[in-house]
Amino acid sequence: MGVLIALFCLGLAACRAELHQNLTENAANELLSVLLERGIAAEKVNLGKNGFAVTVETGEQSAALAILRDMGLPKPGYDGLGVVFRKEGMMSSPLEERARLSYALAQELAASCSRLDGVIEARAHVVLREKDMLTGAVTPASAAVMLRYAPDAPVNRYIDQVRTMVVQAVPDVAADRVSVLTFPVMGDIARPLHPVPASRAVPDWPLPALLFLAGLAAGGGLVLLAFRLKARTASVKET
Repeated sequence: MGVLIALFCLGLAACRAELHQNLTENAANELLSVLLERGIAAEKVNLGKNGFAVTVETGEQSAALAILRDMGLPKPGYDGLGVVFRKEGMMSSPLEERARLSYALAQELAASCSRLDGVIEARAHVVLREKDMLTGAVTPASAAVMLRYAPDAPVNRYIDQVRTMVVQAVPDVAADRVSVLTFPVMGDIARPLHPVPASRAVPDWPLPALLFLAGLAAGGGLVLLAFRLKARTASVKET
C-alpha cells in the first residue's frame, strides 16, 4: 500500500511544473493571487532554506508564464542605500563612491515608483553633478524615470509628483533635467478572470494523470484480489 501511495504522489508531482523558485513568501503569495484570479490552479511550495516556489499544472505553464510576464512578476528586488553603502573595510575611490551613490539613488527612486497604483515596473537612472577639476567644465545633474503601467491605470496623473520626488531626492538636479517616461503594457494583462474555486469536487487533472491514477487503482485492485484468492486457497487446503 505504501508503494501505491508513493507512486500516486509521484504521478501528481509529474503533472505540475515549477514557474519560479527562491521566492520570499510575500512574492510567492503575490504570484499565487494573480494566477488564481485568472483561473490558473497555482500552488505555493515551501522549499525551506531555499524560500518558496510556485507551481502550476503542466498544461497551464505557458499561460501562467505569459500572465506573470505581462504583470511584471515576480517584481525585481531593489538595493537601498544601506545595501549599496554597506561597510566592507577597504576604502573606495571618489569615483566609486559617486557611482555607488548614483546607483543607490536610482534604486530608491525605482522602488518608490513601483509602489504607485497601476505601475507594473519602474526604472530610474541618475547622473550626479560633476565638475572637471582640470577644465572646470560642469556636467549638470539629471535623472530619468521609466514607468511601465497597466493600460487602465491613471499613471499620467503622477508625472508631476514623480518629478517633484526626483528633484527632492537627487542633489542639485533641476526640474527641467528630469524626464518621466510612461509606457502602457502591450501584453494581454486583462485576461478573462475565472477564479479557481477554493475546493473542487473533481480535480481538473490532465488526461495522462487520470490514466496513470486509473492504472494505479486497477493494479491495486488486482493485487488485492490475488491476495484474497491466495488466502481462500490456503483456507480450503487447511480444511
